[in-house]
Amino acid sequence: MLAILNYHNVAPVPAGMRMPQLYVPPEQFAHQMWWLHRLGLEGVTLSEGIRRLETGDASRCVAITFDDGYADNLLNAAPFLREHRFKATCFIVSDRVGSHNEWDAEDLGGKKPLMRADQIGGWMDLGFEVGSHTCTHRDLTAISLDEVMRELVESRATLQRLAGAPVSSFCYPWGRHCAETARCVARAGYRSAVTSMRGRASGDDDPMRLPRISVSGRNGIVKYLLKAGTPYCDLRGVPR
Repeated sequence: MLAILNYHNVAPVPAGMRMPQLYVPPEQFAHQMWWLHRLGLEGVTLSEGIRRLETGDASRCVAITFDDGYADNLLNAAPFLREHRFKATCFIVSDRVGSHNEWDAEDLGGKKPLMRADQIGGWMDLGFEVGSHTCTHRDLTAISLDEVMRELVESRATLQRLAGAPVSSFCYPWGRHCAETARCVARAGYRSAVTSMRGRASGDDDPMRLPRISVSGRNGIVKYLLKAGTPYCDLRGVPR
């Protein structure tokens, strides 16, 4: 089994920002990484986590992922990842590089800066991984299959150019997907795709529809470690 952790922002919650659970303050993130290291777990990229899952060697690692490509992932999270020699994957919205979260800024009550091209380079220089989160963060279940393929193919090409490395991982915007979109992801050349379905990934899961474990800044360290290091999230009907 592989725990794939899902973060968004690593920063203090700005005043007036709705959905504060999307934020994990830097000191809380540092504490989480310290505990993972203390328990003998290794933070790895999604690609590395899946490789270990396929070889039956994923029991002592967690895959650390960040959605949307916020600048604070590099500025605030990367130093603590490096401190413990951890790696991570950041899913980037390719057409919004250097901009902000246009897809939900109004709903959330604020704009959040996204990584610039040079910051993506800095992320890669640390040995981390970049994955695709489409070109524009559109709901793939609400557009035509031709548009789905454009979002998948063009984002991958852009990110491979910016990262200077292959892009093999994908993240569905808002976690929304269906059988047809999953088939499109595979046709576009990705080796894995993550959703917002809750749980740890197993070797029997469809690699195009992998579950993850959402990390909320509202949870204390005990709940976090239950999620990251035990079968807690495999259970149904228990609090998130």
